[in-house]
Amino acid sequence: MLKYRGANLVKAGIMGVVLIVLVISVGLQPEKLIQWATSVRYQALFTEAGGIAIGNDVTMSGIKIGSVTDVSLENGDALVKFTTAGKYPVGSQTTAHIRTGSLLGERVLTLESAGSGTLSQNDVIPTSRTSSPYSLTDAVSDLTTNTAGTDTGQLNQSLDTLSATIDQLAPQLGPTFDGLSRLSKSINGRNEDLATLLKSASEVSVVLGERSTQLNTLILNANDLLGVLDDRRGAIVDLLASTTAVSQQLTGLVADNEAQLAPTLERLNAVTEVLEKNRDNISNALPNVKKFMLSQAETLANGPFYNAYVPNLQPAQILQPFIDYAFGFRRGVNAGQPPDNVGPRAELPLPYNGIPGGSR
Repeated sequence: MLKYRGANLVKAGIMGVVLIVLVISVGLQPEKLIQWATSVRYQALFTEAGGIAIGNDVTMSGIKIGSVTDVSLENGDALVKFTTAGKYPVGSQTTAHIRTGSLLGERVLTLESAGSGTLSQNDVIPTSRTSSPYSLTDAVSDLTTNTAGTDTGQLNQSLDTLSATIDQLAPQLGPTFDGLSRLSKSINGRNEDLATLLKSASEVSVVLGERSTQLNTLILNANDLLGVLDDRRGAIVDLLASTTAVSQQLTGLVADNEAQLAPTLERLNAVTEVLEKNRDNISNALPNVKKFMLSQAETLANGPFYNAYVPNLQPAQILQPFIDYAFGFRRGVNAGQPPDNVGPRAELPLPYNGIPGGSR
């Protein structure tokens, strides 16, 4: 117990009080302590403070990410110190702007993150990347200055000129307004028709929206078609150029060989005249040639031989004995000997007649 007496008692009391204060602070404001421990501090230079004050919000994309901690003057510029939550990254080329955050004119510091890198802690955003708001006081001051510099005499003269011009235009303005009134009445009378027209236009817009894919495809196909037509145009141009060259060559050829070509052309004209004169005969002969070709095809269609038909000719079975006897196909026995006293037959070098054992 002796260690808590005298000077040791004072030290122990101070440490206890400090410890109690820390415990109470942590228990009552843990969020602020955590925010203070995790926040990142930055600085920005402005040509003028623009009403920014300590405690104003710091926002990014409309979200509060920190607050302003100090506003001071440095080399004629306003140095604004602020903190942001560490979970929000700030780019190396970030810009800062003082803007109005409420209808009452409360200011906020707005950050626009930019750049591929990260802005280091305590880095200063220069005036080239900051902007200040246009305050109402400055606006009133500028208005007062501009109004004081106005030439009232010139303004009165301009107003007098405008009044005189309106007086001169009054007779023409009456019919103009009457025409506008009639136009308004006409449009009002066509209200239902206009509503129907607008409804139809809306339906057309809906249909076109549904057919957007087909329309895009049609446009792309039209582009392809135009490309093909352009290619064909080039081919046609080349063809015309080649045709022109050929025609020039043919013109030169005809000019060089006119003496030799003239008789040939005359004979060709004569042949053409003959064909023209016999055109009807040729036209009449073609159907008969058709019949002849059909008959010829039927005659030769049975094999590699020729079948012929002779009208009124007796059948071969009746004439066969006479032919055999006349040409010696059927020789018999002791040909030319009695009682066969007709004499010898002619032996022709013919093929076998189809009779078994028959002669050539």
